[in-house]
Amino acid sequence: MAEGRRGSIVKTIAGGGIGLLSLYFFLLFFRDSGNLERFLEEKTQVAFREMLWLFAYLFLCLMGFFLKRKIQNTPGKGVFLRREASEEAINRAFLSFLFLLFILPTLVFAYLHRMLLPMLVSGLWFFVLALLFRFITTGRPLQIFKDFKQFLAFLEKDFQEGTLYPLVFALPFFILQMNRSNVALDYDSLRYGLRSAYVLFPEGFFSAHGQINSVYSYPKGLELLTYPLNYLSGYGFLLSFSLWTYLVLASVFGLLLFHFQKNRKKLYLGILCFFLLSSVGNMSLTMKTDLFTLLLQLSALYFFLKGKRLQSCFLLFFSYSFKPTAVVFSTLLGIVFLLAMLLEFFGKRSIKTNSQVNTDRNTNTNASINAKTGINSNINTNYNRIQAKGEKWTSELPFVLFSLVYTGLITLRTFLITGLPFSTTFTGIFKAIGFHVNWPFNLDAHVDYSGELSFSESAFSFFRRLFSFLFYPVGEDMEHVAIAWSGVLFPLILLFALWQCFSIGRKCLPGRNHLLGGNSLLERNSLSGREAFLCRGSGDASPWDYLPLSLSFLVIMVFSLLSFVMLWQIDGNYYILWESLALLLCFSGGNLQEKRGFILLLKAFFFFPFYLAAFLTTITTSWAGAVGFTPIDLANKGYYDHALVELENQGEKGSLPAFSEMAKNPRHHVLAFAETPECYRIPCNVQSITDVEGSGGSPGLYDSPLYFAWFLKWSDTDYVYLEQSFLHDEREERAGEMLLQMAEEGIFQSPMLVEKNKILPLDGVKAFSESNGEGAEQLLLLQIRKERLEYPWEERPYPELSPEEQMEKDRILQLLSEYLQ
Repeated sequence: MAEGRRGSIVKTIAGGGIGLLSLYFFLLFFRDSGNLERFLEEKTQVAFREMLWLFAYLFLCLMGFFLKRKIQNTPGKGVFLRREASEEAINRAFLSFLFLLFILPTLVFAYLHRMLLPMLVSGLWFFVLALLFRFITTGRPLQIFKDFKQFLAFLEKDFQEGTLYPLVFALPFFILQMNRSNVALDYDSLRYGLRSAYVLFPEGFFSAHGQINSVYSYPKGLELLTYPLNYLSGYGFLLSFSLWTYLVLASVFGLLLFHFQKNRKKLYLGILCFFLLSSVGNMSLTMKTDLFTLLLQLSALYFFLKGKRLQSCFLLFFSYSFKPTAVVFSTLLGIVFLLAMLLEFFGKRSIKTNSQVNTDRNTNTNASINAKTGINSNINTNYNRIQAKGEKWTSELPFVLFSLVYTGLITLRTFLITGLPFSTTFTGIFKAIGFHVNWPFNLDAHVDYSGELSFSESAFSFFRRLFSFLFYPVGEDMEHVAIAWSGVLFPLILLFALWQCFSIGRKCLPGRNHLLGGNSLLERNSLSGREAFLCRGSGDASPWDYLPLSLSFLVIMVFSLLSFVMLWQIDGNYYILWESLALLLCFSGGNLQEKRGFILLLKAFFFFPFYLAAFLTTITTSWAGAVGFTPIDLANKGYYDHALVELENQGEKGSLPAFSEMAKNPRHHVLAFAETPECYRIPCNVQSITDVEGSGGSPGLYDSPLYFAWFLKWSDTDYVYLEQSFLHDEREERAGEMLLQMAEEGIFQSPMLVEKNKILPLDGVKAFSESNGEGAEQLLLLQIRKERLEYPWEERPYPELSPEEQMEKDRILQLLSEYLQ
């Protein structure tokens, strides 16, 4: 007892120190990362004031509910209990709570920020997919309605007990993400996630569509599931799908928590902390596949804990269809599951052997306990036998077949396009065993840079990155961490998760001999009627149930930390599985009394500063770097018309003639020497030169005009689109040289010079500095003479140009030379 109290005191002191350290460095991070400047911008201030109105509304509603509850519990007024109140009154109070505190503010903000129709339509599509997966996994799709009814009954009970209220404070984080979805179109989402209509199916699912960057050969499982939403007006319908994924992910996280312990206050506090992780929340703003992959991984853990081992393993296999790194992290989870099953198998064999020795000794004890409690000690064993008999493994075959076919098709697409089954993941291994990368792909963009450093340099780099990741994500290699940071709460979560692992290890330590046939904790919990009864009475999972979670957390943590040493650029979204497992482990163990130090630490002095810090981090960071919300429109059609907004932007830019020419056909292939991600909003198959010569591309194509001509032929490019400001960047000097070389070979034709939404004569080109001074930029659109690309492709010399073609070539050469000056 004294040892446990001493450990609790040490843990509380350590947690307090880590919490204060996190808050101190958060203030430094908020200032030095530029978040303070973003917070002080007018758009952010408008959004912040809007959220303050939401907080005030929620506060007044909560005070009303608390006041009503206090009056009803006052002596003489009647106690507000189910047995003394009518069921109709309870239902009305609960439904009023849900409507006033969750549904009403969400609907109001969804309408004002033009997300109402996208949320409804994408929610309907999400529900259709849920029915499909329910049918594949259980054969009873309509069972989902019964599950939803039970879920509401679960919430209703918690509402009556007053434990549901912490979830109200999670709502602002969801509404914050929803309100800014339309204005936060990030780079990666615009490259592939939001443009499936142009880069997925038009020329065949197994075609590269002329896109060379490795991101276009990523697994396209999510794009395939959401493909029908591509043909609706605006990107909001696709972005809303990510928001629904965020909500369902929080529900699965809650189910996992509920599996380990039944303390409702701790359950909802854990779900609230899940919403405070901006690394997870900011992924709901994008069409990146991280959230959906995390949903499958946590679902796999849940099914494994529920005994559906085959289904859990193939959920992990199914996740290969969505994200390249799932091949690493899902495989690690699968290895952990396999190891847990082996330990469980040998443990059961040992218990079965020892049970013959202990049967006579336990008979009288079990009979005495059964007489006192009225509970048979064999209930648990009989239940497991009935469950095993009722749920045959063959019932999981439909999902096994579905995941095999679906993941097989997705992997086949990557293989046919790149020559490797998984792009950017284990490329060295696949090459070593005989796979060859198809030209013109270069899949070695994500390189290991640890070999370039000495041991001391690697050690220093690791600890610097670890400290930056946990407390102060500022610096060149932390730019992609700051926009999806785990937040000021994560160091404290990590501390208690590691402490929980240590505690579980100590509890299981007496059972370390059970594999050798000794008396173990697992044996006692499994065979002794007294221990079995007490375990059922506590409502908590046994220490053995923590094995898959603890091992998963430790293994994922080790490989996450290893990436700090190996990767040149680390992103915050790489670690959301590690963070979710840490949070799950932190809140999953023991009852409230055993963890009172931690709970009081959060509920008393520390919770509000952490909550405020998480809110400020979330409102100022996003993958797009956008601040503020979608402007409020009191009279709108229910969705944000991105196409119309882009037309307005092109009109202000003065590029409408070129924009209209490229947008005539959605299948036009355009190579844009223009700023990203803005050029991706042109409604056709656009590829930026950054895709070609940047990260994930093939910079070697710049080495020779012949290689570049091969690329133009392979990509079936129709137009080359040029922006003066982009080409006058010093980093694009080589691009200008390549354009002149292509023009010298007569590759270009039909030039269009555009300024202020007008087509200019070709002799109207002006130097960039002069046009920039007038505030208008000249844009150039060049059509590709495709028949001329056949000659370098077949390695034949270019034929001579006709006199008309020669005159056009000279005109284009002169135009380009003046344009690039």
